[in-house]
Amino acid sequence: MRADGLIIAVDGPAASGKGTVGSALAKHYGLAYLDTGLLYRAVGVQARDAGGLDQDRAEAAAADLDLSLLDDPRTRTRSAGEAASVVAAYP
Repeated sequence: MRADGLIIAVDGPAASGKGTVGSALAKHYGLAYLDTGLLYRAVGVQARDAGGLDQDRAEAAAADLDLSLLDDPRTRTRSAGEAASVVAAYP
């Protein structure tokens, strides 16, 4: 079954299974899956690698994100999750 134009957002607290549910729904309905948490983690890792998690470095990382970080095991660490929480708070 193909559901073009359908967007499903899954919200909830950290480590509640959002990614697992979102991935399963995307597969079931033949939709693309965007792991926004992973994007925030990658931005956090890149900003931290650039010297810190301040807003300027986070914005620079987001504007020029190294997409290879999406496959980097460092984005799945507790430290990356903490960095994601910091950068996600910036407007």
